[in-house]
Amino acid sequence: MASHDIEKDTADPNDRSSSKEGEKPELANIEDVERQKEQVETRLSRFTKEEGEAVIRKLDWHLMPLIFVLYSLSVLDRSNLGNAKIAGMQKDINIGGNRYAWLGTIFYISYILFQWTQMGWKVFPPHRWVAFAVLFWGTVSTVQAACTSWEGLMVCRFLLAIPEAMYGPAVPLYLSFFYPRERLGLRVGLFLSGSALANAYGGALAYGISQARGVIHAWRILFLVEGLPTVALAGVAWFWLPDSPSKAKFLSDRDREIAIELSLRQPGDRTSDEFQWKQAVGALLDYRSYLPPLIYFGCNVCFASLPLFVPTIISEMGAFTLIQSNGLSAPPYVLCFISIVTCAFISDRVGVRGPFVAGAGLVAAIGYILLATQTIVAVRYFGIFLATIIFTSVALTLSWVSNTHATDSKRAAGLAILATGGQCGPVLGTNIFPPQEGPFYRKGMWISCGACLLVFVLATLQSFLLWKENQRRDRKYGRQRDTTYIPVQDELGNDKCFRFVI
Repeated sequence: MASHDIEKDTADPNDRSSSKEGEKPELANIEDVERQKEQVETRLSRFTKEEGEAVIRKLDWHLMPLIFVLYSLSVLDRSNLGNAKIAGMQKDINIGGNRYAWLGTIFYISYILFQWTQMGWKVFPPHRWVAFAVLFWGTVSTVQAACTSWEGLMVCRFLLAIPEAMYGPAVPLYLSFFYPRERLGLRVGLFLSGSALANAYGGALAYGISQARGVIHAWRILFLVEGLPTVALAGVAWFWLPDSPSKAKFLSDRDREIAIELSLRQPGDRTSDEFQWKQAVGALLDYRSYLPPLIYFGCNVCFASLPLFVPTIISEMGAFTLIQSNGLSAPPYVLCFISIVTCAFISDRVGVRGPFVAGAGLVAAIGYILLATQTIVAVRYFGIFLATIIFTSVALTLSWVSNTHATDSKRAAGLAILATGGQCGPVLGTNIFPPQEGPFYRKGMWISCGACLLVFVLATLQSFLLWKENQRRDRKYGRQRDTTYIPVQDELGNDKCFRFVI
């Protein structure tokens, strides 16, 4: 049995007693767990279901709008390069050959190098951490408007990735401080749907700005219009975001008490606000931490390349002007937004993640096949609609990993592993559509199709492995579930009462 599994037998290795006698400590353990569960359920019964729902609604209205808007601006500030190119940047700055692709690649190299910073959400007060990150990336994004050379843009893109790595990847961890696990999928889905909506209104905004005529070139206005609001929101984040349910000033004393009890339904170590480094080691030693980064890798090959290249791909279909191409890049992301929210909602209701991750990957693969094999404009444009559905896999993979670890610190480390491995995908994705392969970019389409099929296969495999592990634990320890908080049982953050979301 793997060394990191908490389900190790606790009997003395020198005990030569019969197997029947050896089962007594196991039974005693189960009885202890049952007593702990009864104590917790007694605590949780102090409020009604209606009171709990009312508090969750207050949390939703306070947390989700700002988190959603900030992530939308984050995605907008990283992906507006594709719209800026069409809006005239390529006329003012030499981004020919591989230079444009490098502007995308350098961002993700920096993004990978600074994935470890997301653990700062557990080390520092979240409201300070977020405010600093937002101010940082908003400033850098705005400064891009003043760039006059490719080298200057390269520096800005490298710096932009640092605060974005500090924010986006760990938002699921932050949400797990407040919500029970059975409510987390929809909230993470809503948060990630900001990426789809950002690309939708980014395209529409670029369409409008591209038609403007003034002293400042349209692409520079685009960076200013999308960067300055982010700077302003840094102050809002400082004063608006609570660090934990116990520090949520917008709740009454009674609501705060209920919010704390609700948060205990998300497995985690609530005995300390400090980061538990040994639990992070537990995530590194857990084999279940390593298939999700490969799934995320496949997702991100497409997640990174689509916003950068879709306006160009549409413009080279031969039926649309450059300005029209910016506008037509928006509708596919509207469908993508609906897909993310719908799948996240159903995923929470049925209590599974993997089938939705795999299914979205398969749909996106079909879209890329259409783009790679068809020449009819309408069919290829429809293929873009299907290809963007891979964003659904991104959203649900993040919430899936949040549901795969039993403590906050282990969860933070698991998300860091996910992001570090998964963010290698954009390094590939930003280099698969070289300009000489237009207008059909067949090699890039087939690579993207392969990445989506990788998501489908690995998500199916991960679901099967987690299902088998749940079955094994049920047979060994009984069908004890973690719908209420049970203290973790070892320093590596493992808990035999924990069951995985499939």
